[in-house]
Amino acid sequence: LSRTLFEPVDLGLMIESMLAGRAARAGTDELGGLPTPRIAFARPRKGTTVVMADGHRLERAIDNVIDNAVSFSPPDGLVCIAATRLGDEVHIRVDDDGPGIEPSQREAIFRRFHSERPSGESFGRHSGLGLAIARTIIEGHTGTISARDRDDGRRGASLLITLPAREGSDESG
Repeated sequence: LSRTLFEPVDLGLMIESMLAGRAARAGTDELGGLPTPRIAFARPRKGTTVVMADGHRLERAIDNVIDNAVSFSPPDGLVCIAATRLGDEVHIRVDDDGPGIEPSQREAIFRRFHSERPSGESFGRHSGLGLAIARTIIEGHTGTISARDRDDGRRGASLLITLPAREGSDESG
């Protein structure tokens, strides 16, 4: 692997751009025209969620986390994404309406080829690589990713990505 050049990346703008691309592709979705969950993004104020990153790799990691949330949510579900600045960290939270993740599985889901699914559920079809790749990329950015219960107490999972905020970027907001 070559040395990666980290540069300032505004995660709010990155996620907004990713979601615009997803919306543009929605007409030609890979699921054969099946309805897919809606995605809502709580956009941060511009400049508040800037990190030093390899933008392409970090985008892949976040996209994998969003894909995972979409795959585990029912077709009428809602995937909620939020990016916020908390002190010297940027937090990206992705909540889904799926079955949730048992506490005993919250570390295992980040292992390669892990593909635990509730029996009888038709959603959650994926390779078991996306979250492992996401964790590798995020840890390469000196960040963390973890699974937990949703803050609002509703059914589903919440994945939290924490990255160091860029020194000198805007903390207010």
